[in-house]
Amino acid sequence: MASINTKIYSLCNRLNLRKSTALFSQFRHSSYYSSPFVVDVGDVNVKYEVSKNPEEWKYVERALPPLLIPTPTKKPKYNSEWKPQGDDFKNLPYYISRTKNHMTPVYLKVVHGTKRITIIKKIQGDIWLLEKELREFLKPQQLAPIRSQVNEFAGFIRFHGDYVNAIKYWLTQRNL
Repeated sequence: MASINTKIYSLCNRLNLRKSTALFSQFRHSSYYSSPFVVDVGDVNVKYEVSKNPEEWKYVERALPPLLIPTPTKKPKYNSEWKPQGDDFKNLPYYISRTKNHMTPVYLKVVHGTKRITIIKKIQGDIWLLEKELREFLKPQQLAPIRSQVNEFAGFIRFHGDYVNAIKYWLTQRNL
């Protein structure tokens, strides 16, 4: 018994349809290992024009991302409730540097959809004292014991649970 592809192909030949691209060209490989390699198409003729006019180039520069992230302007209060890092951290035995976008480095990692881990990165100084103070701040809010992991060499602390908003609040209150 002939397969359905041969029946369609013979029908196309009888009807003088020379190209049945819609019927036979769509072939999906099961994985990228079995798919064919990309073939070099040679020189592609694309018409373009090289311009060195500074008047035209200023529109291109406006579309490019900036090379450096600008420092935020000092204001008494920001609309997003973001606060810049204060200068009074010198009397503390630890320091948490901001990210390159001037944000606090507190992240939430979700593992297997249910396990939540709060990570504080970029810590310098007495990391054990910071963990102790954060634990004392979080303890009244929790019934279960707070589990944490301190990595002194890499400079981060992990708290098992979702404490991102509470830790960010504590850090902004301390101007860190």
